[in-house]
Amino acid sequence: MKKILAVGLGGTIACERKGSIVLGKNPFKVLEYINNADDYDFTCVSPFSVLSENIGFEHLKKLKEFFDSLCFEEYDGVVVLHGSDTLSFTAAFLFNLYNDKKIVLTASGKPLGEAGSNGAENFENALRFLEQIKSGVYVSYDGIYKANELCRADENDKFISIESISKPVENPALTDKKVIIINPHPGIDYSSFSLSRVDAVLHTMYHSATVPSGAFEFCEICKGKNIPFYFVTSKKSAEYESSSFCENILFGMTLEDAFSKILLTNGELFDNILKNK
Repeated sequence: MKKILAVGLGGTIACERKGSIVLGKNPFKVLEYINNADDYDFTCVSPFSVLSENIGFEHLKKLKEFFDSLCFEEYDGVVVLHGSDTLSFTAAFLFNLYNDKKIVLTASGKPLGEAGSNGAENFENALRFLEQIKSGVYVSYDGIYKANELCRADENDKFISIESISKPVENPALTDKKVIIINPHPGIDYSSFSLSRVDAVLHTMYHSATVPSGAFEFCEICKGKNIPFYFVTSKKSAEYESSSFCENILFGMTLEDAFSKILLTNGELFDNILKNK
């Protein structure tokens, strides 16, 4: 019998409908809905339980403290029950910390028991996948994804992934950083961004790995204030003239992975982000 650690963090997989969808009292409700529960010896632990849109730094810190104290060798694998909204962020976070372990995150698009809910199937697929791998952090949600390649879901609950060349951060050190994430759009006004109490800026790029011309001046302002500034794109290169000025481009990386790397890299070690891209 396989020994599985189930880590319940809340999310829709732990929710019920009472008019609106609300968080239930049982983070491990999914165990009542799977067909093969008797094939596993589950240990259930819930460091916290929230709707995942409310996950903040303190939750990530608590999750890291929990895993740092864990004896992974006691289990045949770990399944993390999570909400879908920030699933890709927590997945990237755990990838950068524990990719040498066996962890699969999973979630549900609708509360368990409702028509169209995929929570039980996702959980069962996570259990089966743990038996196939020796190590790594993955996500089970209508398929299996590498944690550092998952991008957040669209309005139809469909996740996409990219082919990433990212590696886990070396010597990670979690610190609470105030990060501005900038998504370019027509007419963007960079002067509207305040840089007070900002520790880093992460700027996504259009699908062609391009950015508006105003990004260059804003990048220079950040450099003058010693605020680390990174562009991030799933592309492997930037071929357009409009991107020729861009420095510190994180190629072949998700926004979520880049964000996690910033949180896990200290001070002068920000270059570690580029080193581990």
